Amino acid sequence: MRDYEVLYIVRADLDDDKVQEIIKRVNTIIEKAGGSLERTNVWGKRKLAYEVKHQKEGIYVLEDFKIAPERVPELEAALKITEEVLRHLIVRKQPEKPSPTAVAPPPAEVVLEPVAVESRGAADAPDGDREER
Repeated sequence: MRDYEVLYIVRADLDDDKVQEIIKRVNTIIEKAGGSLERTNVWGKRKLAYEVKHQKEGIYVLEDFKIAPERVPELEAALKITEEVLRHLIVRKQPEKPSPTAVAPPPAEVVLEPVAVESRGAADAPDGDREER
């Protein structure tokens, strides 16, 4: 079983009860495919970037779940034929990597060498270096 998340857009012209029914239907599809639901997050109604199936707005729903990788195409096929779902995207979540312990970099060896600076006045400069005015 791997961690996945699905983001799907439900038609915005449906009432809240119908949206909850669609969410339950998607959850049932996940469970029938042998998956287990972890979290459901309804983002609410948002304006779409472009018109999809003559809809300008949609209700976004994000769900986290675990399922066997070979069952994902079955879930995608079920979402495709659900008329109330405008678009969907299933993404495999990356396993969280343990944060590396903070290791201080080794101190850089700094070698300071004295810089010789010669300051010559106009009187000390040879004739070739003197500016003419």
